[in-house]
Amino acid sequence: MQAQETKAATGHPDVECGIGTWDKLLYGNHRFVVEVPDDGLGRNRRVTIPWRRQDLDPAGVEVIVVSVASGGRTANVIVEEATQESGALIFEAIDGPGNYFVYYLPYAMVGKAHYPQAQYLPRRPAAEPAWAAAVVDSPWASKQGQLPGARVLRYEAASERDSFAPMNFTATSAELDRLHADHPGETFLLFPEDRLNPASLRETLPAHWAINGPAGGFRGTAEPGEDYVVQVGVYALQDLSDITVEVTNGHCINTEGTDRLGKPLRKSLSISAGTVQALYVVLPVPAQAAGTKVTADITVRTGGGAIQRVNVVLDVKEPSEASNDPRLLRRLVWLDSTIAQDAELVAPFTAITLDEGSKTLGILGRTVTLADSGLPEQVTSTFAAAVTATDGPAVGLFNQPMGFRMENTDWTYGPIRYMVEGPARVAWRCQWTGHAKGNAVVTLDLTGVLDADGAVSYSLRLTPWETVDVPDVGLHLGFDEAAVPLAMGLGVPGGRRPTELDWSWDVASKNQDALWLGGVNAGVQLALRDSNYERPLNTNFYREKPLLEPRSWGTGGVMLRTADEAVTLKASSGPRTLYPGQPLDFDFRLLLTPFKPIEPGKHLSKRYFHEPADPELIKAAGATVVNIHHATAPAPYINDPLLHEDRLRSYIAACHKHGLKAKIYNTVRELTFHSPELLPMLQLDHEVFSDGPGKGHIWLQEHAGSRYVSAWFAPNVEDIAVVTTGGSRLENFYVRSLAELAEGEDGIDGIYLDDIAYDRHAMLRVRKVLERACSQRGVEGPEIDLHSANQFTARDGYASSANLYMEQLPYVDRLWLGEYFDYERSDPDYWLVELSGIPFGLMGEMLEGGGNPWRGMVFGMTGRAPRVDNRPLWEFWARTGLEHLDMIGHWDPRAPVRTSHPDILATTWAKGDKAVVALASWAGETVDVQLMFDAGLAHLASAGLEAPAIHGFQTAAHFKPGQTLTIEPNRGLLLTIGY
Repeated sequence: MQAQETKAATGHPDVECGIGTWDKLLYGNHRFVVEVPDDGLGRNRRVTIPWRRQDLDPAGVEVIVVSVASGGRTANVIVEEATQESGALIFEAIDGPGNYFVYYLPYAMVGKAHYPQAQYLPRRPAAEPAWAAAVVDSPWASKQGQLPGARVLRYEAASERDSFAPMNFTATSAELDRLHADHPGETFLLFPEDRLNPASLRETLPAHWAINGPAGGFRGTAEPGEDYVVQVGVYALQDLSDITVEVTNGHCINTEGTDRLGKPLRKSLSISAGTVQALYVVLPVPAQAAGTKVTADITVRTGGGAIQRVNVVLDVKEPSEASNDPRLLRRLVWLDSTIAQDAELVAPFTAITLDEGSKTLGILGRTVTLADSGLPEQVTSTFAAAVTATDGPAVGLFNQPMGFRMENTDWTYGPIRYMVEGPARVAWRCQWTGHAKGNAVVTLDLTGVLDADGAVSYSLRLTPWETVDVPDVGLHLGFDEAAVPLAMGLGVPGGRRPTELDWSWDVASKNQDALWLGGVNAGVQLALRDSNYERPLNTNFYREKPLLEPRSWGTGGVMLRTADEAVTLKASSGPRTLYPGQPLDFDFRLLLTPFKPIEPGKHLSKRYFHEPADPELIKAAGATVVNIHHATAPAPYINDPLLHEDRLRSYIAACHKHGLKAKIYNTVRELTFHSPELLPMLQLDHEVFSDGPGKGHIWLQEHAGSRYVSAWFAPNVEDIAVVTTGGSRLENFYVRSLAELAEGEDGIDGIYLDDIAYDRHAMLRVRKVLERACSQRGVEGPEIDLHSANQFTARDGYASSANLYMEQLPYVDRLWLGEYFDYERSDPDYWLVELSGIPFGLMGEMLEGGGNPWRGMVFGMTGRAPRVDNRPLWEFWARTGLEHLDMIGHWDPRAPVRTSHPDILATTWAKGDKAVVALASWAGETVDVQLMFDAGLAHLASAGLEAPAIHGFQTAAHFKPGQTLTIEPNRGLLLTIGY
């Protein structure tokens, strides 16, 4: 069919459309303007409003009539009829002839300020009874419709974004009947639509589609080198399944592309009868095509054999000033980006070493020795106890090889075959055969993958040859008790390891599938998965999309026991029957900690200011790094900072001019409604946006329909967000956008992550993109910090934040944990494991209530400016040169300074004849202590101690050698020696 110029959607099919200004919270986002003529027929008027609504109960929603002349509201309004198509009203024109506003969707915002739930105001008849009776009984009303009329002039919205024009005015039943009658025997119809008008209606047709009818052709204007997006609506007249889309010289992002792992993606669609699905077709336009035409055919085919086609003709013009307008949807192609999909290294990790003879693989500070089964026989760490280096004595975790046992079954193992995928990844495979009573009854295919950061991923596929009843299938681990004094996960808050643990799956209420066991300088997290694993939602949204219980592990649980200087751990599936042809995937992942050495000097030199204030003032405050939060001038909209790229780059350039690093808030946990791609990505069958109850902010209800999860609302910038799934092609889009943000001298120096919705694979890509951009600019590597609230709560599924995000920590530079943590009543082990980041190769900061500055200092932690005034501490650091001294934490058995009281902890920074000692109390009362020096700092034991005056922290004091120090509860001291 010859392509034809697509008819422009002008707005409302019956009246003009416009934009007005009014109080949306008082009247709603939509109104019609009606005119009462000066015809001498009185003030009481009847009008029919062709509102073409999509809300389900028009008769239950309030209608407000306001005089344009005086602004007065008339109480005398009768709604005779209210359907989705139109509303018939009788009202009193209180100011006589002139124009009146009819507000027909007023709402109230209830719920929390940042998580609102909007509700339409219920119908509240307020007409005076005498007036209503007079109107109903009047001669004019004796014949329906004979009351003097008012004329509808136009529809108005409170803003362009709020407007229903042109895509959200619904077709009438008569228009749909005519459309169906005009296309008898068809199973579906196609409606090409301009990309500037993204579709959102799903349950019915836009009015202009029904009126104008389907089209077999589309013509548009493109620019050289662009990815032109053609939008095609599919209207199902019958239930449709196995829908595929074929495109010459392009592809449909709904059905094909590149998945988040860089692999080809193909899927078919299903559409229920009477509903609408928008397709988005990307057509690459050659860079040298100016002055020519580009053509393509879009063929939509169902599994039942029905076919419809759209022929596309693009007239290619010279580039215009609008080339970078995001509303043109050119960024949709970023969903298929493969940037940073490789097995290359990022700092500080080193290439994996492999000794096949000893079956040993080496990474930064750790080795994994495999047993004949392909499972780990031993995991060894050479991280120093201070976690500042990787040249310490070797610490082995296991007291026996890891085993995967099926009761009443003996295993024989095939050879281990290795595959080196790159310097940062090595994989191996091994096939097991299980024998019961001498007969081979089951096969296990093992695949292991080691990444350079310390992640070991295992896939164990168990395939029965016959029906087998087994009492249990389980993973068995044995640890040296001294090697695993600490624990976190499976309901255990970070801290001291319990002697016993009995845990079972409860995915509906518990975001728990992983347990970390270890010490400060050696540990391992075990996470239990299967092939159906999907990342759940987090941070207030867990119950909207919880964990999927693994078919393999999910019928059992985890048991931990301590005896005879050993800790045993069993992850059990429980009794079950195995059936031929029904394999089970017993997948699991190990994270070997610490991931990297901590860098205390670098940590102290990165002094954070968490607000995009004047760079000159930030510099004067002593900060070196600026975090640019969303809902601020440089980046008003959440997780799409490119929408204001020029403004953002200007601010970053000013930061660079003052020697400051500038980082941007940017995650994929939710996406702003200002992103033009939001509505198209909502059409991807919950690939990008999580399924959910809908509602939330009124804009979402009026434009996104239903089945989404509403997220953060920032009232100061009118920004609304929708929750994403956390594992989709949006990761490709996000990583590609980071490459754009980091490019050039005024590019970002890192990112601020407010929780993480993506997995370690995406996190590694993020690190690569930012690191490579910094390298190209010749500047220091990127800075990534992670913030989270305490998620060990019912609504978050009782998940420790550090355990939840452990897989991403190799690529993070610091932690900021966070709201709802109790810095006063938490013991030192909790601080160490849950808050500090040190056992994982990180250092952190405090948030809730500003934290506890004395306790924070023994972990190298402070609050974050400007929430906390850190200038006095930062000035002390500068005077003492703290960032240039060597930090030895209280957790190190070789700590050079200790106190005479077990609840007063000391961390030391020392070099040569100078030292700084931080003391903090976890004692329940005021105590007197003395410092004890080991041989390494014995020469300083005879020196006097100074407590310099630090505003808000301590007053000045001098202590003689050996003098007793008085420490109050929850407080401490910073002491200098040799200064």
